[in-house]
Amino acid sequence: MLVTAPTERARPADEEGLAPRLGTPTWKVASGSGPVDLGAALGVRSSDALTDAAGVLHVEQAGRYTLLVGATDGLGVFVDGRRLLARDEARPERDDDDLVPLDLAAGDHTVVFALHQHAAHGGRAWTLRARLLDAQLQSPKGASWILPGAGADVAAGLAASMSTVALDGGLGEAGYRPALTVRFPSGAPRDVPLTVHARLGNGARTLFDVNAGELPRGERGVQDMTVALPHLSAGEVEDDDFTLHVDVAGRGVDLPFHPRKAVREAVAHAGRALASAADESVQYLRDRLASFVGKGDEDLDAQLDDARELEALSAAMDERAAPASGGDGRSPWAGRTGPMRRAYRSPLDGKLTEFALYVPPSYDPSQARRYPLIVALHGMNGHPMQMLMWLFGHDDPMRDGAWEDRHPRKDLPPLEAIVVAPGGHFNTMYRDLGEEDVMRVTDWATAHYRVDEARVSITGPSMGGIGAAACALHHPDRFAAAEPLCGYHSYFVRGDIGGRSLRPWEHFIAEERSNSLWAENGLYIPMWVVHGARDLPQENSGVLIDRYDELHYAMKHDHPDLGHNVWAATYEDLKGARWLTWHQRPLHPRALRFKTPSTRWADDAWVHVREMASSDAWGEVFARLDKHNGIHALARGIEAIAFDRDADAIDDTQPVTVHMQRGDGGPGPALTFQAGEPIELHLERGPRDDRDDRHDLWRAGPAPHAGLFKHGHVTGPLRDVLHEPILFVYGASDPAQTRANEETARAWAKVRWGVHVDYPIMSDAEFEARGEALGGDRALFLVGNARSNALVRRLEPRLPIRIEGDEVVVGAAHVAPTDGPADRSQLGVAFIHPNPERPDRYVVVVEGVGALGTWRSTSLPDMLPDYVVYDAGVQAARGALILGGASVRGGGYFTSEWGVP
Repeated sequence: MLVTAPTERARPADEEGLAPRLGTPTWKVASGSGPVDLGAALGVRSSDALTDAAGVLHVEQAGRYTLLVGATDGLGVFVDGRRLLARDEARPERDDDDLVPLDLAAGDHTVVFALHQHAAHGGRAWTLRARLLDAQLQSPKGASWILPGAGADVAAGLAASMSTVALDGGLGEAGYRPALTVRFPSGAPRDVPLTVHARLGNGARTLFDVNAGELPRGERGVQDMTVALPHLSAGEVEDDDFTLHVDVAGRGVDLPFHPRKAVREAVAHAGRALASAADESVQYLRDRLASFVGKGDEDLDAQLDDARELEALSAAMDERAAPASGGDGRSPWAGRTGPMRRAYRSPLDGKLTEFALYVPPSYDPSQARRYPLIVALHGMNGHPMQMLMWLFGHDDPMRDGAWEDRHPRKDLPPLEAIVVAPGGHFNTMYRDLGEEDVMRVTDWATAHYRVDEARVSITGPSMGGIGAAACALHHPDRFAAAEPLCGYHSYFVRGDIGGRSLRPWEHFIAEERSNSLWAENGLYIPMWVVHGARDLPQENSGVLIDRYDELHYAMKHDHPDLGHNVWAATYEDLKGARWLTWHQRPLHPRALRFKTPSTRWADDAWVHVREMASSDAWGEVFARLDKHNGIHALARGIEAIAFDRDADAIDDTQPVTVHMQRGDGGPGPALTFQAGEPIELHLERGPRDDRDDRHDLWRAGPAPHAGLFKHGHVTGPLRDVLHEPILFVYGASDPAQTRANEETARAWAKVRWGVHVDYPIMSDAEFEARGEALGGDRALFLVGNARSNALVRRLEPRLPIRIEGDEVVVGAAHVAPTDGPADRSQLGVAFIHPNPERPDRYVVVVEGVGALGTWRSTSLPDMLPDYVVYDAGVQAARGALILGGASVRGGGYFTSEWGVP
């Protein structure tokens, strides 16, 4: 792009909105491998600035095109002098947020982007990204940008700045087979040779000097190139340091290469050991170390430490081979104590998932003694081993989290407890897939070590503090105490939600995500909350403290004269850890109070919620056991419930009488269940009387249902699917939609920024070629309409929402496109439903009337109900929690029988 020198004044308003200023501008060429960094290109430090970016767009063929633009703050788009888009709100950087449909004749077209950085965002990144797509949403054949006045020297400079280079060290048992990958992700100037040259050496010698030729150019632009570099035998390179110098189109890049014999041999030894005996943790450590080597990692001390650990484990596997070969078959981890890095295979994406573990030196599995378990959750951008170190009082303020994670201390002070620190799929806020990881690691620890299940506790700072309170209150029969430090426990305190107008479903989801509204479940969960007096607003923790106080639950809270970091002082000298180990929950509570928004979280000791009365309201149970084999309970917002015969309080050889109170607290009927009979009850809705009051009665047995109904883990809303294993399938049956479908599937599979998960993604053709049944063990996330996705085509007759022509049909209601061409092409729907061929698994469908309608779903905000119909009006919600000023065409929850309201 050519960009003008900025004007540091507010852009005057006019009838046309933002307008270009193309009098006598001073131009500068700006580009790169990603969005154009306008601030860096122009040296802008002002808090309010204007600039224009322009070029000439050349297309070989006349036709329908789409210009996708991602820009910070104000944006105007002018093509051949016509204003096609104008907006001037302050907003963060977005990727491909604005869509501009274009009908272009063959030839050249002037394009101008008028840009305004708002005063409120001064100092923040100011960026522009634009790309042109054809009717199939592919890069158009032969299309190019022409920069008037830019000569060969400018073209060469652009080519030098637009490449990305990556080295894979190619670690192997006998040596190294390095490979170089070169890409031009944003294209490259024409008529500039994109030559690649690679030389490996150091000051003493050169190992190879390779001219790899030019990157190939296809009809749609520059293609990626992977160069297999010469094989390096172990003996000629190990324990020396080298630099791979790469020159791409005049740009020089130096990549480190540090082969170490001990590292290579440890990885090779682990490979041989794993061939005869599987161990998920050893496999993970082997793959992790090989990955560091492959990426040119320069932390050699950490690599060598990891290699020694891996070598010891491999030797243990050799000694403890299968019993048939004379070994005892024990795990290589048997007898190990102290801190260690472990892994398990997550069913969510099938990948090995890391967690950290501490086993006390006194631990002896042959003894009857059981140990407390502490679950420690890292904060934002944190790591499992780093969090383990923090819990033991070793937060090094001079080091970043990645260094702390890779350099754990072995000389930890002894703690008479087992500790696990889950990864939580990184920055999930310990919601959905993050919460699943926490509970699976907790289950793993109790299954593999002698854990006292009455003394399981949980703690964490910041994001970990949010997760510590959430996991404890969601699963109250699993935890004896919680220690949430400097967490945020109400969405209604957040600046991006508090005080704003919310749709009904947004309000309910915000309630669900607010720990303070789950506090009723803390009857047997004492908490110690620490929040710095200078960490404002203190209300972030105060809402949970206040609610505990209102309920008269056990709450200790401290407010030291500190900012956000209160964990260093709290965990110092094991204070935080020891407080947690003092607590024990009752295994046989005689009274319970349990609150839940969904049967996703249905259990507390001997109480089990089977069905909710509504998808957007809380259910609550008050229950107690008497001395006469009786259960007394009051349930609100609940349609069906079950009770266990608690072994400590109920004589299972005798009948059990359940006294269910009415909603107003009055006595209800007593229901008797014979010895061994499941104690299941459902609410039978009675007729309304003259005062419009219902006369509902509790009946014995599960609620009768003729078909699908919301229960168990299949209840919605849409993002509830993230608790489950998912297979993403995009439609490739229609070439005009394939590109959009695949991009959309990959965008949804990323979940959100900072989430680490690797869901399987494939086309409908690949799925059918594998011969898999639609009712497999994974939830299906289907992208593309029935014309483009064979799986949607197969399931659509049994789903409540479908696409017909250019309309979205929701039940019997038809949602038609608006008159605007942009809105018409961007109409679509996203919804969740039980898979008709496997009703205990979800199917999610994201589809549009065409390719752009499907693609526009990537602008949907985080808080969504069961279904939502959208068009271009949703654009401004991209990356946000709520719709805010954006709009949708409709949305809401399905009925309890999965019907359209």
